[in-house]
Amino acid sequence: MIKLNLSEGHSKDISGDQFELSESMEDYVETISQLEDRLKAVRVKNIASALKVKMPSVSSALGVLAKKGLVKYEKYGYVELTEQGQGVAHQVRKRHDILKKFLKDVLAVEENNAERDSCRMEHHISKNTINNIIKFIEYIDRCPKGEKIYLKHFHDYVKSG
Repeated sequence: MIKLNLSEGHSKDISGDQFELSESMEDYVETISQLEDRLKAVRVKNIASALKVKMPSVSSALGVLAKKGLVKYEKYGYVELTEQGQGVAHQVRKRHDILKKFLKDVLAVEENNAERDSCRMEHHISKNTINNIIKFIEYIDRCPKGEKIYLKHFHDYVKSG
């Protein structure tokens, strides 16, 4: 059986466009959030390593994010997302997760490709499109056909042509 349930906490509006962030700035916010989940304290060098960029680039980006009120950062200190920054990170991560789930579970895209493609798509997808993808996944989950046979047939078709 194919299981597509969206995890709790997905909201209908996860576009995250109230801050007008570039793809690069969204990547910084998302990376800081991921690092905060793993580390006790996030430093510039952690972000630089995760994003494979130089530390001065990180410092510059953090200045932009601090001006927007998304991070707390003092030179040579720790980096921390503000409440607003956490909200933006949550929205970006949810878009990523939903797109990856759609690519992998619905379209039968291989895991590594689904991960890479969802990273690229998460920054450019419209609010309407992501919300319709969420509705489509919810529709499939609620469909009375327990086996979701149409998805199984599609996945078989993808494999065999």
